Amino acid sequence: MTKKYSHRINSLLLLFIFLNFSHIKSSAQTDSLNSKKKIRLPRTITYVNNLSASYINYKNWKYNGSDNYTFLVRENLNYDTLGNNWETHIRFNGELGYMKFIDSAWYKNTDYLDLSVEVVKTKSKKLTNIFTIYFNSQFLSNYDNYYKDDGTINKRWSGGFGNPMNIEIGYGTTIRFWKTCRINLTFISLRTNVIPALDNREIADKNEFIYKKSIISSEYGLGIQTFIRHDLCKKIRWENNVRFFANAINRENFDIDFRNKIIFHLIKYLDLIFDSRIRYKPYPPYKFQFRNELMLSFTFENI
Repeated sequence: MTKKYSHRINSLLLLFIFLNFSHIKSSAQTDSLNSKKKIRLPRTITYVNNLSASYINYKNWKYNGSDNYTFLVRENLNYDTLGNNWETHIRFNGELGYMKFIDSAWYKNTDYLDLSVEVVKTKSKKLTNIFTIYFNSQFLSNYDNYYKDDGTINKRWSGGFGNPMNIEIGYGTTIRFWKTCRINLTFISLRTNVIPALDNREIADKNEFIYKKSIISSEYGLGIQTFIRHDLCKKIRWENNVRFFANAINRENFDIDFRNKIIFHLIKYLDLIFDSRIRYKPYPPYKFQFRNELMLSFTFENI
C-alpha cells in the first residue's frame, strides 16, 4: 500500500509539473507576442516635387511691387512614425526660385529651407503633449550692391546658409484632426536668431551679441504652428502651414510666417496652384509683406 500510495503521489507531482510548465511556456509566448506588438513602428514617407513657371503679383513683398515671371523649384518631404507611446513627424521644405523682369537679367528672389521635428505623446484624446524643434535658413549666398566712400559701387556678402538662421525649441500641446492635421500651441518656446552683421553698430539689447559677421539673440515666448494637408475633394487639396512667435505685444516682439495653398489636380503630373504667403519680420520698416502666386506646376508626389 505504501508503494502504491507513493507511486500515485509521484504521478500527481509529474502531472502538476507538466501542467505548470505548459502554462509558463504559453504565457511566455503570449508575452513575446505582446512585446512584438509593442515595438511595431509603422513608418510612412510622403513627398512632393514641384517644377514650375509662374506669374506673381506683389504687394509690399520685400518692399517692392513689380509684377514679374519666375522659375521655381520646390521640394516637400515628410517622414512619419507611429509608436505605442510616441509618434514622430519630420518635415522638410525647400524652395529656390529665380525672377526675371522684362529686359532684365535673372536673379534669385526665393531661397529658403526649413526642417521641423514634432514628437507627440500618443493618446486616444485629440489634445495631447508635443515637443517641437524648428530650423530655418537658406541654400545659397546673397550679394548686395553698396556705395563705397569714393562713390563707386561694390558688392558684399549679405547672407548664406546658417546666416540668417532661426532655431526654435518648444513644448506645449497639440490638437489633432483629419488624421494627420495638427495645430500646436507651444507655451514654452526658446528661440535663437542669427542675422548678418552688415554695418558696424553698437549692441542695443542685452540678449544680443555679435560674433564675426553674425548678430545672435535668444528669447523666450509663445509659439503657434499649424500643419494642414486635406483633400477637399478628389481633385482639390488644401495645404496650410503657419508659424507664429511672440513674447510681447509689440511690433518688435512677434514673427509671422503664413503659407496657404489650394492645389487643383488637372491631369497626371500637372497641377494648378494658388499660393499665398504673408510674412512679418520684427525688423524695420515693420510692415506686412504679401505674395500671391498663380502657378502651373509639373508635380511628382507620393501622398
